[in-house]
Order: sequence, then structure tokens, then C-alpha cells
Amino acid sequence: MRCLLALIMLLLPATASIAASAVDFYAIPTPLAFPVAIAADRKGDIWFLESDANKLGRFHPESGSFSEYNIPTVKSVPIDIAVDSKGMVWFLEQDANQVAVFNPAKGTFTEYEVPSPGSQPYKLAIDKKGRIWFTEFSAGKIGMFDPSTKKFKEYSIPSRSSQPIGVAVDAAGMVWFVESSSNNIAGLDPVTGSVKEYAIPIPFAIPTELEADKNGDLWFGARKDRKLVKFSTSSHKFTVFDMPGKRVPEGLAVDNGGFVWYSDKWEGRIGRLDAGKKDFVEIDMPLSIKPFAITLAPSGKVWFTEVSLHKLGVIDTGAFSETKGAAVKLTTSDREALRGGD
Repeated sequence: MRCLLALIMLLLPATASIAASAVDFYAIPTPLAFPVAIAADRKGDIWFLESDANKLGRFHPESGSFSEYNIPTVKSVPIDIAVDSKGMVWFLEQDANQVAVFNPAKGTFTEYEVPSPGSQPYKLAIDKKGRIWFTEFSAGKIGMFDPSTKKFKEYSIPSRSSQPIGVAVDAAGMVWFVESSSNNIAGLDPVTGSVKEYAIPIPFAIPTELEADKNGDLWFGARKDRKLVKFSTSSHKFTVFDMPGKRVPEGLAVDNGGFVWYSDKWEGRIGRLDAGKKDFVEIDMPLSIKPFAITLAPSGKVWFTEVSLHKLGVIDTGAFSETKGAAVKLTTSDREALRGGD
């Protein structure tokens, strides 16, 4: 059942309150599903992974209905997800060491074993040719799976114990990734197989997510010092943005307007950075709410997973259109309604 929340603005006069509902929540049918990853397809359907339930989930916003599918390999620990241009749903199974695909038209799964044993595939990205690029956390490699040939190719990372996590493909086809242990961002040229690393200027940043914007720049979070960082793929320079409060960026997404969206499960917030103005706006939710993964739908709405009450959330981005330098905060009645569950 949907939980509708009305929001008011902090740091602004009472007359500037937002009357429209800005956040909706939808309870996932399977209890304790622990939804860790989320993606939207071109039709606007929302796909997500239920890590603890070992399921792939689908939510239909128009009907408000869920569909759930059992992943063939038990205890696979599904961890990241993306939908390709043909509507095929790709995801990684960390403990099963597999790349998997779900065909929505046929309702079938196909799983492929990663060549390096125990590689712990972590994050994935799809290039314009439909190839699946993914990080191998324990193996210290970048993997590529080509659906047309059903073959893998792996690339070693120069730094030892790099522990790569986030990965993104830019418009030119370069594959970029962040190294959580060796504290680098690196670019892989798929043509030559060469890898070049760039040291992140923040010590022990522990970067996890990586997203490309429309200009080809890359974004990631520095979890230790609570910052958002932009990396220019042309100049190879870093720009650092201090986050408000004690934010720890978990999920990241960049919309067509260039706004950078992030989730912080520790403080129970979803936020947006206007990099041009260096301005942050946030939704302040109850501490019982733990937003985690985040994605953008074709409609422009922001969808996210919630790992405490096991829900999907969606944000009406219009509520942010005229806000500046303020936090969006739930009213007392909204908090009570949300804590009440479904």
C-alpha cells in the first residue's frame, strides 16, 4: 500500500510550504527483502534486487503492482542491476560469482560464470554495443561479458589490492572505475586494453558509486570525508563539493539537467546537488528510513530502495524546482504515518 507524504520547507517562511506530495513509498511483497539495487527500463517499470530474499523484483508504477522472480542459484547475493536497450535485465550475483540476465518477455533467467574464481562481481555498466562491464572486487580486475558471443574478457588493474567497485562507460566508450582500497579513479581503453589510474586527492576516500553526467564528467562520493567529487575525463582534474552535515553518499544518479542525486541511509536523506550553483537541497526523513540505491526513471522521477522497512520510494522532483539552500523536512504527522508502515 502506498504511503503518501506531505512536505514543508525548513529555513523558509511558512508560506513557502510545499503542498504537493513529494515522496511515495511502496511496500515490497516479500518480507525482509533487503532491496540493494534499482534500475528503470525505457517503459518506466522499476526493476530491483532483493538481496536477502534472492529475488528479482519489478514494480509497475501505472498499476501500482509488483512482480517477483526467484533467482535460479540459491544464496547468490544479487548486488547490482541495469537494463539494456533491448529491455533485458542484467544483474550480478556476488557470492555465486555470476553475471545473470532476465528476459522479461519469456520470464527466463540465464546465468554465466565469471572466469576468475571468487571474483566477487560488484557493480556493472552497459556500453553502446550492449557489452556488460563489471568490477571484480576480490580479483582486482575489470570484467567484460559480450552477450553476442557469450564470452568473457578480463583486464588486470595495475594497483595491487585495488578492490574496484563503481564503474561507468562514457560517451566515447571508455570504461571508468573507482578503486576503493588503492584510492584511484581509472580509465580502461577497450580497444588497447590499457588502464590509466589517477590518484584521488582525498586520502582514504573509499569511493563506491560512479556515475557519468551528460558532459562526460564522472561523479563519485568520498565516504570518509563526506564529499561529492567530480572528475573531468578531459582535463583529469577533480572538483570537490562539501556535503551538508555528516552525509555519507550511498547511491548516486545524475539527471538530464545535470543535477546530482544521492542517498544517505545513515542520516535518512535523499539530496540533490546543483553543481553550477554549489547548492544542496535535501529531503529529511525519519531515522527509521534508510534510503540506499537510487535511479532515474524516463519520467524524470527519482526512485530509490529503502533497506530498513523494505520499500521502494519515489520522489516528485518538482518539489525541488524552486528550492535553494534548504532542507525538505517531513511534518510530524507524515513521520507517524511512515512509521506506521503500510
